[in-house]
Amino acid sequence: MNPTSTSTEETTRAIERYLTDNPGDESLNALGMTADGRIVRLAEHDECQRLELHQMLEQQLGTLMPPELDQSIRERMIENALKTGVQTLGEYKKKIRRDRQIRNRLETLKADYAAQFAIMHERTETKVGRKGETETGGCGSIYGIADWDYHFSNEFTRTHWKFMSNFKRGTNVARDFFMSNVITYQLEWTFLDKRWLLELPTAIERCKIVNNVTLDVLRHHHQDYSTESFRKDFLETTHNGKSTVRVAQDLGLKIADLTVTYCDKPVKAVNLDALFNARREKTFSVIVHVYPDSSIYDV
Repeated sequence: MNPTSTSTEETTRAIERYLTDNPGDESLNALGMTADGRIVRLAEHDECQRLELHQMLEQQLGTLMPPELDQSIRERMIENALKTGVQTLGEYKKKIRRDRQIRNRLETLKADYAAQFAIMHERTETKVGRKGETETGGCGSIYGIADWDYHFSNEFTRTHWKFMSNFKRGTNVARDFFMSNVITYQLEWTFLDKRWLLELPTAIERCKIVNNVTLDVLRHHHQDYSTESFRKDFLETTHNGKSTVRVAQDLGLKIADLTVTYCDKPVKAVNLDALFNARREKTFSVIVHVYPDSSIYDV
């Protein structure tokens, strides 16, 4: 059987049929696919057939990957997906669906912010930094002065995103594009570079805070960071908070709660000496815990 003779639609139907009649928690390593497109248990077939049956299943699962990507990228994506946390057919189906939903969301954002993305692409370049972070930056001028200077450095894993250093300066940068536009682009760029299926984070960390307004809010609430008052002030009055809210809204995420860390350890309160030193030592971070908006994503 030609590996591509079973279409994406047929593979999807085969998965649906199997999951309807069988537990969704069965390991992918225990399954294969026959020449007529049926998903079967390897244990029910001769040992000499099992490798071929399992390879056929992996090839057909690959057809569910984003069709707009090159075949070599799709092959690496399925390899990475099956190695990292996807161990059952049901889990794989969910990850594929979530990837498609995120891609649809990103396409909507690109259309909504077409002018901003055009400026960003014209003025910046994105690359992998020295420590594996994703860096987007650029500087330039039109009239012989520094009209723009951008630097956005962030780290993306599948479930925890670290916003490390994000700023723009110059005479023509007020509304050229937004940090949320950069995060949208960096997310897609990073996951494509790593050959990962797109996923949503459970935490967004604002790392090593140096913004004076944010530090003032941390100082004001230093006796208790678990209050609704701190949450409101951080998210609604600080640049770090407001930009994180914008990212969450654009990507279809809801904010659950906040965790403040001091020297990388969670704290509910600190003394004022710690806050004074924070201005010089960059010791405070705020982790924003998020979850998918059920009106946008399956949960």
